[in-house]
Amino acid sequence: MTDTLLPPALLALLDGSLPASHLHQAIRLSSVGDNGWPYAAQLSLGEILALTPRQLLFAIWPHSTTTRNLQRDGKATLALVLDGAIWEIQLLVVQRDETLTDLNLSVFSATVHQVIAHRAPYATVTHGLTFSLNDEASALARWHEQIAALQALAATAGLRQG
Repeated sequence: MTDTLLPPALLALLDGSLPASHLHQAIRLSSVGDNGWPYAAQLSLGEILALTPRQLLFAIWPHSTTTRNLQRDGKATLALVLDGAIWEIQLLVVQRDETLTDLNLSVFSATVHQVIAHRAPYATVTHGLTFSLNDEASALARWHEQIAALQALAATAGLRQG
């Protein structure tokens, strides 16, 4: 599923109500470093607020690498697990003049560019980087086949494994 709006479940999670069932949920905030590589940081539900299905606010450390990346590039991706999927929210961000709390956190306004739900018919994402396979035998057979194909490709290209 791809959209330009936060679906109701994400909107409810990020509405500032801090549901007890998700208080420990980390939200990955990815930016692009000045070296061109992705850079990851973590947000909590206490640092992000969905204002509308297309607009969010979030606060991060003012002198962090992520803040510098966002100031320079203006693009970010949020990723989190919800309802059996990994949700990727691509954002266009602008730093606001305001700071937040005594920590003087940098505040960014974010416009949703794209929302993607990553789901697989053979697995359900349960939390974090863990998932549960619906049909383990089929998935393992496919994974062995894929690994063999990758190994063959590596051998053909002269790449070494290990």
